[in-house]
Amino acid sequence: MGFFDKIRKSKKSDDKRKSSVKKEENVLSMVKEDEPKEKVKPVVLKEQTGDAYKILIKPQITEKATMLATRGKYVFQVHPDFNKAEIKRAIEKVYDVHVRKVNILTISGKARRYGRSVGRTKDWKKAVISVAKGERIASVTATEQA
Repeated sequence: MGFFDKIRKSKKSDDKRKSSVKKEENVLSMVKEDEPKEKVKPVVLKEQTGDAYKILIKPQITEKATMLATRGKYVFQVHPDFNKAEIKRAIEKVYDVHVRKVNILTISGKARRYGRSVGRTKDWKKAVISVAKGERIASVTATEQA
């Protein structure tokens, strides 16, 4: 008799599946009708950034850098082979802001030990970017509140 119980259960589960599919279709049709048609915004292409992403390695997000961001100064780790003018152009292209001033620091690598072997971390370059008054780089400091 256990065999027939399985057959009855499978028929009931098939009925439930069919009814749930119908409900889903009804819900989807209702949602499709209610969706407002959004206007398509024209895509605005930025000026060719070229080497800008090679110059700017990453933003430095530290306590001190966050404090400077409130005053319109942003800190980036940059490629050591580039100068102030190239860094300024890269920031203006990528973030679409007007750069007032660029200060550069070359940071020496630190001595590190891994067991008995002694090594050094790489030297790197830091750039402190001052932007024009009233402008800000939003993607660098997401925690900043204006």
